[in-house]
Amino acid sequence: MKCRYSFEFFPPKSSSSSLALDTCLAVLEPWKPEFCSMTYGAGGSSQAESFSAVQRLQKRGHIAAAHITAVGASKLEVNQSAQAFAEAGVDHLVAIRGDSPSGMFTPHAKGYAYGADLVAGLRRWFDGTISVAAYPETHPEAVSASADIEHLAKKVAAGASQIMTQYCYHTDTLLRFADGIRGRAINLADGPDVPVVVGIMPIHNIQAIQRFSARCGATVPAYIVAQFDRLSDSDDQFQLALEIALKQIERLAGEGLDQVHLYTLNRPQWVRAILQQLAHPSTNSG
Repeated sequence: MKCRYSFEFFPPKSSSSSLALDTCLAVLEPWKPEFCSMTYGAGGSSQAESFSAVQRLQKRGHIAAAHITAVGASKLEVNQSAQAFAEAGVDHLVAIRGDSPSGMFTPHAKGYAYGADLVAGLRRWFDGTISVAAYPETHPEAVSASADIEHLAKKVAAGASQIMTQYCYHTDTLLRFADGIRGRAINLADGPDVPVVVGIMPIHNIQAIQRFSARCGATVPAYIVAQFDRLSDSDDQFQLALEIALKQIERLAGEGLDQVHLYTLNRPQWVRAILQQLAHPSTNSG
């Protein structure tokens, strides 16, 4: 099956995690993703590490997308960080308001209060691609699903180039969300629909995914948890994770959502196996 895909990594903070990132990049390099995004911590806590990691992506020939957040920084500081990436040859920014490390988001006194403001501030000088986040299960701080989509529309109107969704294991919810975007007629100023890139998080560890999901406003369906609970063998759990991801990607592609952003967690095994089975469907375990 033909899909377009990209990868997400996070910057290493130690020699061992640095080796893990290099190993992951080497294993996944043959797959030639459309781009690779590099996160950084809340409040810019790993900004220096992110900049170095982006340069490593570039040296391997990848098109790098750098995350930019508004947490804990003034507008000037945010733009200076973004400009440093642009001067290093980065032509794709992932603009995310971000979450405060201690809980509810509190804007910096001289900072960007909303994602749309961040996009507008970047677009005043940045001509490259700007991706923005979307939440199929609704952002935890949104007052309603419709208000959340309205905020997404404001980010696009401010200059976003494409939408990248949070991962969502409820495929029906994801498809309804995509329909809601189309129904809202979210598009660029020149007319065409904004591309929607769907986040896919392979389940490397069901307990860890449940904890992370609880913090970021995503949920894991009970039937998926039950499937993992019935398995004690790590190889069986690995195959189940692949089956879940493959079935979701195939169904989404069938509905026209064929651009997927694979969260690697700096571990190549799951993403490599997913791509291998997408390239050779006869080997699919499901």
